[in-house]
Amino acid sequence: MADGGFVGNKDEIKRTLAIDPDDLYSMGERKATGDGLQMLKEAGGVSDYKRIFENHAATVYSKTDPKWHNASLFDLTNIPLLWVNREGKRFTNEDVVYDFALWGDSVYQIGGYYYFLFDQATVDYLRQQALDWTSSFERTFRLLDKKPMTYQVGPYPQLDQDLNEGISQGAVFRADSIQKLAEKIAVDPANLTATVNRYNELVVEGKDMDLYKDDRFMTLSVKEGPFYAVRANSTTLGTVGGALVNEHFEALNVKRQVIDGIYAVGNDASGLYDSSYPTIEGLSNAFAWNSGRIAGRYASAYAAMN
Repeated sequence: MADGGFVGNKDEIKRTLAIDPDDLYSMGERKATGDGLQMLKEAGGVSDYKRIFENHAATVYSKTDPKWHNASLFDLTNIPLLWVNREGKRFTNEDVVYDFALWGDSVYQIGGYYYFLFDQATVDYLRQQALDWTSSFERTFRLLDKKPMTYQVGPYPQLDQDLNEGISQGAVFRADSIQKLAEKIAVDPANLTATVNRYNELVVEGKDMDLYKDDRFMTLSVKEGPFYAVRANSTTLGTVGGALVNEHFEALNVKRQVIDGIYAVGNDASGLYDSSYPTIEGLSNAFAWNSGRIAGRYASAYAAMN
């Protein structure tokens, strides 16, 4: 059994992962609807053991036009600005943006999406100048290529037009006050106001004494209207887990007894993962290859004897 999990089955996601799949951005195989896991269940096997998402970063997208992409807004998603959850509160040290799995997992834990905030002063700055930061994607791929970082985000001469485009796509929200911005993104105005005020205090100090974001990123206050909020959704590459297996990848029932002749591998198999996807790039791919190899060896031996 190697059909890639159940990321294409919204009902199964809601039932077993307690999240609205529309609050995520799925890059997984939509044809992976969990048919193999359902057949395993019918054969007496455990099919819902430690199911989790394979979360990988987050992105800005349009629900009305899934193919829409805006380069500058995508870049802003990939840096540690001020992030808030659906309660209007910070929920993580934002420099988790530099680890794709930690980033995606942190967003999944709060329900699949967040908003990153900035003000007009930041827009004016980025229109003409660059931040001496690096984006998460540049950092990852330059490290892999053993190339030096550019430490340059921006400038974006077309940023005003890009923000207006994002507003028309329902991905960007703009308001003249923090309270009105809170209303537009449906978060508690008092919470968001308190969060922004506290963050501005930390920027003045130049040190994040609440969540310990690196000092170099504590430079952009959110004081000058209009104010902007951009929604970012956790990106999932698929689901992992479900089938309870042994070290030979033979499927097991609830009593941990082998179900003869049934093997589960790759994203269908549980055991490698716990409550979140690990911070090791390419792990599910490596697991798919090796679990398939191991299961194939034992399955061929079983077939030869039967």
